[in-house]
Amino acid sequence: MSAFSPAFKKEIENRIKNGTLKVAGQSPVLVPGIKSVPAVIKNGSAGSESMRNLQALGRMKTGKMNKTEIAYSQHLEALKSCGEIVWWKFEAIKLRLADSTFYTVDFFVMKASGELEAHEVKGYWMDDARVKIKVAAGLYPFRFIAVQKKSNKQGGGWKIEVFE
Repeated sequence: MSAFSPAFKKEIENRIKNGTLKVAGQSPVLVPGIKSVPAVIKNGSAGSESMRNLQALGRMKTGKMNKTEIAYSQHLEALKSCGEIVWWKFEAIKLRLADSTFYTVDFFVMKASGELEAHEVKGYWMDDARVKIKVAAGLYPFRFIAVQKKSNKQGGGWKIEVFE
């Protein structure tokens, strides 16, 4: 059974067809569950070169939203028009967690009550991201909320996880 979602597989296949997928390494292997997709996946830790290359595939330039973040910004605008929140800003603040370790909040949100919240939008949680948000929640007086888009099969909407 493949651990990749159908949408992820389709996007990878499309990126290979149009030549925008960059694959790291020397010897290609097939990724289970994705048709004719050469990739090199080496066993390694989060600090390994292959893991960094895999993570870099999904990185956006600073200040630019991915599709999930765009959808969530539309959700925030709907909440704003209903009066539940009064303000939000994308990548407005960068929090220092330790020496040379920072966490950039995806969406900084002010609720109608005046409370400030840090919303983190994820398509998929990597362990290092989960650790960073937990550390940030322990250091700063904001409510940290992790948001994942639910599939249409799950009824759509947003899955919410609170870190305090």
